[in-house]
Amino acid sequence: MITWFLDRLKEPSSWAGLSALALALGLSQEQGAAIAQAGAAIAGLVAVFLKERTA
Repeated sequence: MITWFLDRLKEPSSWAGLSALALALGLSQEQGAAIAQAGAAIAGLVAVFLKERTA
């Protein structure tokens, strides 16, 4: 399940969907930006600790 979730985070459409969801929930632009920055920080941490796949 975690692998599936992390794979979805690599897709631009997932980030677009999260942005649309934030707007639909009525978050302000500042709140949305803060959430996006937190998401980017988490994605960065995950990228540091995930092992790369070999082909």
